[in-house]
Amino acid sequence: MEWLSKMNDAIGYIETNLTEKVDYTQAANIACCSLSRFQNMFLFITDITLSEYVRRRKMALSANELINSDIKIIDLALKYGYESPAAFTRSFKEFHGVSPSNARKFKKYIDYSRISFKINIMGGHFTMNTNAQMEAYKDILIKMEFESYPDTFKMAGVPYQAENAEIRDYHTNYKGTLLNEYEPYTEIGLGIFSPEYGNYIFGCRVNSLDDLPKGIIGVDTGVKNFAVLTFRATDTKKLLGGTDGPGNAMVTAQEYIKSVWLAEHKDDIELYDSDRVWYKLRIDDIDYGCFIEVYKIADMAKDPEMCFYIPLKDKQVAGTKVEK
Repeated sequence: MEWLSKMNDAIGYIETNLTEKVDYTQAANIACCSLSRFQNMFLFITDITLSEYVRRRKMALSANELINSDIKIIDLALKYGYESPAAFTRSFKEFHGVSPSNARKFKKYIDYSRISFKINIMGGHFTMNTNAQMEAYKDILIKMEFESYPDTFKMAGVPYQAENAEIRDYHTNYKGTLLNEYEPYTEIGLGIFSPEYGNYIFGCRVNSLDDLPKGIIGVDTGVKNFAVLTFRATDTKKLLGGTDGPGNAMVTAQEYIKSVWLAEHKDDIELYDSDRVWYKLRIDDIDYGCFIEVYKIADMAKDPEMCFYIPLKDKQVAGTKVEK
């Protein structure tokens, strides 16, 4: 795995030069490849560009130094290669969501750890010994892993008929309350499809269906263990799309799940005949075909990421629905 060692050496060079102008060509030389190949490999493995990684690391390190020392903002800006305090402040606020002065005052900032590359291999056929597996499909990178919950996966949200699936009301009327009650706050969309009934519920994951705000629907999926397929896009529109339909990245991810993943894992989950439905969820003694979309990063504008949670068939039990 010499290439892995060289990639880590290149990252080491970048890390030691974050307060200087990082020479990407030198990093590529350390990795023993051309600059274009190094940049492409980095993007493929991490799903972010090399320059964006450097920016995020500078922002994380500068915030940590800001909070834990008396350094002046102007000196911090110069140290991390910004031409002016104003340029540094703009970049800082865009990444952390707060100005440098407020980050220092409230000790609030976003950490972004150093990347390292490693792989675990075992067995005579080189089976990947890891919970998370990465796979490239067309122009997206998909990570597959498993998540387990001590209790069943529950959500609370606002229901819509499928043809009127607007989520504006949830954000306006309920998000503020639920955002303050749950940490981490995770937004969820639950699509339910059946011949007689179509619906979409948008909200967030909750620990309990008790004491939900009036007007909110609570759904207990009855599931503790999921296969989780995560993908990212370079911007929110490519992920979520708009009024004319889902974004290209979401369409590609759905295509991958239906044409590739489900074909390989059809024995693990409940499937219906419809191409739109991925598994079965029982609510109030009625079976529905469903899918769960989980938005794992609250600030979608910065780092849009979506997951599809697919319940494992042998762990699935009946769900319940409670309306407040």
